[in-house]
Amino acid sequence: MSGLSSLINRISGPAAEAWAVGDDAFERMRNGQDIIHLGVGDPDLDTPPNIRAALVEALEAGKTHYAPLAGEPALRDEIAAHGRSLYGGGIASSQVAVLSGAQGALFSVFLSIAGNGDEVIVLEPSYATYPAVVQAGGAKMVPVVLDKDEGYQLDLVKIEAAMTDKTVAILVNSPGNPSGAVFMQKDLNALASLCQKRGIWLVSDEVYWSLCYDGDHTSAYRQIETRDSMIVVNSLSKSHAMTGWRIGWVIAPEAIIDALVNLTQPQYFGINQFVQEAAVTALKDQTSPQEIFEIFKARRDAFASALKKTNVLSFSAPQGGMFLLIDVTQTGREGKAFAEQLLDAENVAVVPGFGFGTSMKNTVRVGFLSDVPVLEEAAKRIIRFAEGLTND
Repeated sequence: MSGLSSLINRISGPAAEAWAVGDDAFERMRNGQDIIHLGVGDPDLDTPPNIRAALVEALEAGKTHYAPLAGEPALRDEIAAHGRSLYGGGIASSQVAVLSGAQGALFSVFLSIAGNGDEVIVLEPSYATYPAVVQAGGAKMVPVVLDKDEGYQLDLVKIEAAMTDKTVAILVNSPGNPSGAVFMQKDLNALASLCQKRGIWLVSDEVYWSLCYDGDHTSAYRQIETRDSMIVVNSLSKSHAMTGWRIGWVIAPEAIIDALVNLTQPQYFGINQFVQEAAVTALKDQTSPQEIFEIFKARRDAFASALKKTNVLSFSAPQGGMFLLIDVTQTGREGKAFAEQLLDAENVAVVPGFGFGTSMKNTVRVGFLSDVPVLEEAAKRIIRFAEGLTND
């Protein structure tokens, strides 16, 4: 039997193992064990009824055929309009491609722009799938570690120092997963200008765009004069509780859109029509994102307040997203051991930080993904476990 391709080896690094504790927790839940699962970023909220109704209506109307590879025109128009509301300025539907969620969009983007011998700068802490996304086409990932004491904000000096003549792109994520950092607009503008000057792509993952708790959403795409070197990835997963629908998009120069369409053809030949019809309804719905924002802001505040009752765990309340990144160094455990033993001892599932970069090995990512009473109970268990370790 032949072996596996080099592609599989490139996308199967250590970060791919970060979900093992969560998978174990799901298996225990299927076997009847009562687990508080705060690992996977899948909101416990159902997709709003109006969006579900739009999907049913589309099915009944026979929207079950192949869609245009770049996406249905009505959805591309709506995404462009949504983009104009977020970023200002002119955005045409020809600058939009509809893809299989933000994850599928990121994978396709980097297959299009980064190949053998290329380098891509990724800011650490970074989402656990980024190594696979960047390295799938043969590029090398170059991590730039951001400073915890500075709130994991952009460090342009470090970023520029990491650039070489092989650098083809920089990947940023704001609001950040797992850090919860929201980058400052002036820093994003400066980074976009630097990328344009150096002739490299700035790829901006903005899937948590609707969950900025302490200020407005920021994006380098707001700086109109540098848009020709920018690629924005976004989705409805968090804003409209549509994780399982797998609907995302890219806003980029038309040459990138053409490349993504070429990839879509052999990969999956377009996104299903009925989901795209429902996505149009979702993007017109401004009420649901605000309601979801209020729910998660209340959860963040309650969870952070509950966890502050101990000095053993170190963290900053996230500015955005749906996770806290907690430093567990004082417990004497690395994040992996902490997460595994927490699940055994207290039936709480979190994600060990090693999947977010080598500098994150002493951290865990904890989502505020359940109702406030459940989160307060989880905080009690986490604190009890952590303080027990320090008393060993």
